[in-house]
Amino acid sequence: MKAILNKIKDALTEMRDDVLVIYAEKGALPFKKPLLMALPALLIAYAGVYSPSSARLGERRIESAKLKVISAHYAEYMNVQSQRTELRRRMPLPKDKDEWLGYILTSTSKNHGLTFEALSQQEERNAGPLILVSRGASVTGTYEQVGAWLAEMENSKIFLKITSLQMGKNPATPTSVQVKIVLSIVLPRDASLAGGAV
Repeated sequence: MKAILNKIKDALTEMRDDVLVIYAEKGALPFKKPLLMALPALLIAYAGVYSPSSARLGERRIESAKLKVISAHYAEYMNVQSQRTELRRRMPLPKDKDEWLGYILTSTSKNHGLTFEALSQQEERNAGPLILVSRGASVTGTYEQVGAWLAEMENSKIFLKITSLQMGKNPATPTSVQVKIVLSIVLPRDASLAGGAV
């Protein structure tokens, strides 16, 4: 292999030397006709070699434009993903749907010294990929107790909503109030969407 390369190198060196000798004796005149004949072939070869590169360049420009659009919206996408993660985290697990509202109602009422007069059955409704779970309760307490209790539930870290509230004076005690409340939470139907509120 090395011998073949040496022969090619020697042949090219000899051709170069011949061209230099002819140019030194006669000038550029003997090269005009071969150059005029070879120029179109060189242009065709040049176009054949570099035109695929221009097509690739066009493809790269299109790809670059797509990546610029993606990068422009990347921050927005990441923001939506983090919000989605936060929302999932604020949903109770589907396995807890039978106990969660009862736990919230009883634990928060104990914090404020309230006792239940009645707790209704839990109701469930499907809402697309989510389940809306509601439960009613009746309590009696002072205005301060009931207000603090409602505020604690409304400011809960999980998706919790007071969907119905009826208040009235307690005829037996003028300083207390009777409250009928319906509390609702949203749970994912699919366990893969579940978060795990604490």
